[in-house]
Amino acid sequence: MTRKHLILITILFSVAMATLIIIQIFWIKSDFKVKEEVFEQKVNEALNLTKQTLDRLDPNRSYKSVRIKKQVKGINDGSRNFRYIQELTIDSNGHKITRFVSKDIARDSMGTMDHSNPYFAEFLNKTKLSKSDLTAEFNDLKNASKLGADFFKSEESFDAYNNYKQRIDTTAIDSLLKLELSNKGINAKYCFYVTDLFPGSNSPSKLQFAEMDTDSLGLYKISLSPNNTFTDQNYLMVNFPNQKKDIFKDIYPLLVMSVLVMLIFLFSFYIILASNLKQKKLSTIKNDFISNMTHEFKTPISTISLASEMLSDSSISQTPDKQTRYLKMIRDENKRLSVLVESILQTSILDKGEFKLKLTEIDIHEIINNAINNTQLLISQRGGVINTSLLAQKYKIVADKVHLTNIVFNLIDNAIKYTQGVPEIGVKTENTETAIKISVKDNGIGISKENQRKIFDKFFRVPTGNVHNVKGFGLGLSYVLAVVEKHGGTVEVQSEVGKGSTFIITIPFDRQ
Repeated sequence: MTRKHLILITILFSVAMATLIIIQIFWIKSDFKVKEEVFEQKVNEALNLTKQTLDRLDPNRSYKSVRIKKQVKGINDGSRNFRYIQELTIDSNGHKITRFVSKDIARDSMGTMDHSNPYFAEFLNKTKLSKSDLTAEFNDLKNASKLGADFFKSEESFDAYNNYKQRIDTTAIDSLLKLELSNKGINAKYCFYVTDLFPGSNSPSKLQFAEMDTDSLGLYKISLSPNNTFTDQNYLMVNFPNQKKDIFKDIYPLLVMSVLVMLIFLFSFYIILASNLKQKKLSTIKNDFISNMTHEFKTPISTISLASEMLSDSSISQTPDKQTRYLKMIRDENKRLSVLVESILQTSILDKGEFKLKLTEIDIHEIINNAINNTQLLISQRGGVINTSLLAQKYKIVADKVHLTNIVFNLIDNAIKYTQGVPEIGVKTENTETAIKISVKDNGIGISKENQRKIFDKFFRVPTGNVHNVKGFGLGLSYVLAVVEKHGGTVEVQSEVGKGSTFIITIPFDRQ
């Protein structure tokens, strides 16, 4: 997959994710609004049921209501169809006065019947009531007036404000309200108060029983005496301080699920993108490996081919010295090919975990000296030197001799290859309480902190800048790490760019 394809896929996925997030937000907000409306509806229903229950529990109010209805019905019974109006006035002392007057009787501004008014005369002419009819209407008016007076007296209108306050039982209201809210499935925290003022007024209420913030959200009200014309209206007001938080709790599972879905999509995209980048990186490494392998194999093959042609020349066969030299060249290059093939096969075996150690007691110092002897020619060609400091008192361990020889050789070979000037290599051994340490130090180009985390990966090769004479497949250090870990040991690297590197191998005496 090319870089352009990755960018295009990333843009498309980002747009899709943004659209999905917007839809999720809109969906959650809509659900929150619906639940808020349902909550308000349930609260209002609970308030209505609470008021109805309070009305039933007030025997005084219930009795008077029934009695008055019966009396009014009695007044309206009969063949006469008179219409009356109720007048409610307040005198100079603030007392309320109620009068029931027929609509058909003309009155002056003071409410008295005006006999001189022409309409009144016309009314008398039209009605043509008999004496008995007039007497009956007078009695009806008298009864209506008495009914209003009785009701007014029973309500104790002159001191109804304080009497109503005394009749209010906040404990009963709280219990009934809590019960009705619970029946509606609302268990949220609330507070309530009873007031004779309309909500929003800044004046203090004489009937306030609980402190609450009237400006806060989630405030609901209901009139406790909607049909009472003799006293001020009294409201039961309920406030849910944490209404939005309580509603949010209901949609919390939906919100969590939405977030999880988003995270799953993002994580999936990350995995896909990381996999593609990794595949691209592996493809690059594979191409580099094939290129390096071709170069490494091409040189000995060309050398063997050239030496074979020379040996086929009849003149060479007559010169034993030249013949011997060409045969040695073929033998050395063939050995080099064998080493290259063996290193690739070893890496394949290590990946599969199929290789087994042939454990014997070995001398670490002897292995180090043998590896130095095998690389002495390379050091001499570069004018370098290898210094040894074999300080370990206990240097015999149980390990695989072939693999240990290979890893020491690889470390010394890398120290030579990655040194631009004259190689100065130091090999040191020392003991700990439970293990032996082997250190290989060089004065090479060094390794950056970033590359130190990658040097043990297969096929990874430390960048050498303008130096192009470093050969190999990038398998050496991955092989070193695999063998050391198979022996139960560890590999540590200490390096700074431009100041060389030190590789420290620790192998325990007792493998667990």
